[in-house]
Amino acid sequence: MIYHGSKGEYYGDVDLWERFESGVWTPQFWNTETGAEWVETDDGELLCLTPTTCRDILEEIQFERVRDGVRVLSE
Repeated sequence: MIYHGSKGEYYGDVDLWERFESGVWTPQFWNTETGAEWVETDDGELLCLTPTTCRDILEEIQFERVRDGVRVLSE
């Protein structure tokens, strides 16, 4: 799964979990109907992450499928 951030950036599900596990982000709310997640960053900022599909992302976004999900390589 790839997420589109409220500031225009993209994250793979692997990227999200790495940030959660390291404490860089703290999950705040998850909308079970839309799959959107709100997270607080380590500097106190609130981000909304909206799930999107690989075909809906911009062509210049590079990502890779890994064993545990998807990782965004570059924007």
